[in-house]
Amino acid sequence: MADEILTGEGVALQISAASVITRAGAWLLDAFVTGLVLVGLPALLISVIGIDQYDEALARAIIYVLMAVVFLVVPITVETLTHGRSLGKAVFGLQVIRDDGGPIRLRHAAVRALVGFFELWLLLGGLAFVTSMLNDRGKRVGDYLAGTYVASMRGVRSTVLPLGLPFELAGWVEVTDIRPLPDGLAMRARQFLARAHQFPHPVRYRLGLRLAAQLELFVAPAPPFGTHPEPFIAAVLFERRRREQAAFDRSRPRLTAQLAGIETLPYGIPDPDS
Repeated sequence: MADEILTGEGVALQISAASVITRAGAWLLDAFVTGLVLVGLPALLISVIGIDQYDEALARAIIYVLMAVVFLVVPITVETLTHGRSLGKAVFGLQVIRDDGGPIRLRHAAVRALVGFFELWLLLGGLAFVTSMLNDRGKRVGDYLAGTYVASMRGVRSTVLPLGLPFELAGWVEVTDIRPLPDGLAMRARQFLARAHQFPHPVRYRLGLRLAAQLELFVAPAPPFGTHPEPFIAAVLFERRRREQAAFDRSRPRLTAQLAGIETLPYGIPDPDS
């Protein structure tokens, strides 16, 4: 199943969920590296500490702490810092993302690691395999609880989405007076349009209404009754940019003449450098 994810830079990414086989391969590679660490590091620590100096209880405690670090701390840290990648996922071109397409954070990585310890390690991946086969995105139990899924990032096609003028508002913007917008408001509006896909629909609509209400203070007349907030925001930003570009183009000959006059000495004084 392919999804279109809109990044904060206004770039649409066509991605698809990773197959169960690919996810299994990535996990086996991670498990192999984890096994090497669990086998080699305890032996190294015991040899360094010295079994004669410490009792078995301390050695057992060290092993438990090491297991917590390997199974929980390291996966959480790696996935948080890399926004959803591990060694196996990087090799297979996979990445964990949120259901809305955004990058995962500490909370998502922590839930995935805690649940993954039981469904992947204690149950040897059996529960995760069965659960992944029952949904289109290949989500295991940890993904359901964290609100994430694993996407295949190889061959991702991206297209830059330009700011466009909604056709239903083309006639309205021609007769609309748009006062200069505060930079902060214009930036918030542009970021909202770029990230609107990431919000749940009720939150997305409320944010759009709030920004549209702020933009209406700078336009006259108001948009047609019943206009959706997002097309209205896009129309205002598009027309604002078009008018600013047109004003700059009209002033360019005058600026060029002024710059040429600056380089000329007054009263016909010859330029010694010429």
